Amino acid sequence: MGQVEDDASFVVRSPHRTMVLRRLAEGAAIPAQIREDTGQEYSRISEAAGTLRERGLIDLVVDDDTKRGRLYSITDRGDDALQFMDENGMLSDGTSFERR
Repeated sequence: MGQVEDDASFVVRSPHRTMVLRRLAEGAAIPAQIREDTGQEYSRISEAAGTLRERGLIDLVVDDDTKRGRLYSITDRGDDALQFMDENGMLSDGTSFERR
């Protein structure tokens, strides 16, 4: 399995990671914006963002010491994983996403 397939498999195993990554494909956002757009709880967003960031699928745009207004953006690697998920019917709700 290649990197993009492995990343897509990692993301799709969690609906929270999938929602966060899809939201960030629309543009950079802080957790409050992600919550407003997805309806997820902050704890789920924080957990998903942490694991996506560790994997290199999203970046923290502000300094690591920032506690409020932590702005996240999708990386090229995250975009590739999401595109692969879309092309292979891995998005559970059957919708596709708009690339940046």
